[in-house]
Amino acid sequence: MPAKSDRNRSMFAAFEAGQSLEQLGAAYCLTLTRVRAVLTDEKNRRTVSPDPFYRTLRAAAPSPY
Repeated sequence: MPAKSDRNRSMFAAFEAGQSLEQLGAAYCLTLTRVRAVLTDEKNRRTVSPDPFYRTLRAAAPSPY
């Protein structure tokens, strides 16, 4: 798995845990625009990606219904 995939997953987990965009930007040496782009992409991947990692996350998530 590429290093950026690990970084992006880690960044999204930190965001879900309560870190701000500014904190993430400082921690990963990225601009706020890039942080937003990474988080948006990761959120989309968690919603629709056929990758086994994301399929497992979706299967483990509680149903919204």
